[in-house]
Amino acid sequence: MKILFVCTANICRSVMAEGIFKKLLSTHLGTHAIHVSSAGVDALEGSTPDRNTNETCNRQGIHIVPHKARQLTKTMLKETDLILCMAKIHKQSILNAFPKFNKNTFVLKEYLREHPVDDISIKDPTGKSIKHYEICFKEIEKELKRIFPLIITDRIKK
Repeated sequence: MKILFVCTANICRSVMAEGIFKKLLSTHLGTHAIHVSSAGVDALEGSTPDRNTNETCNRQGIHIVPHKARQLTKTMLKETDLILCMAKIHKQSILNAFPKFNKNTFVLKEYLREHPVDDISIKDPTGKSIKHYEICFKEIEKELKRIFPLIITDRIKK
């Protein structure tokens, strides 16, 4: 199974999500068949995560320094089983350009949820204080911890 996290520039939210999910995977045996990556709908190829993203992830034991931003491509979408966007605008951007990916493209906060939430988008902390990055990290982590057992259970069934 391949999971792709998507945000705008692939230097903050999607990088955090990728790191958090990989950390969750590392604590569960038998999940090596899940490949996790990230990309941005408007990324500058090769950019590194910003300082506050690095600091926030490091504080949580997640090492993202080697990460380089990737521009989302149709090929990436074709090769991915599950596309999880950080905000509604990212999902809309993907589906406007590639409508056939509507069955596997979701906003993270709407995925596998029984009841809708008021605001499904995770706010971009870029350019704000470290506190905003920490809030963003915790919000992403909460959502990933919510869906992780469901993804693992589904993966084991297959």
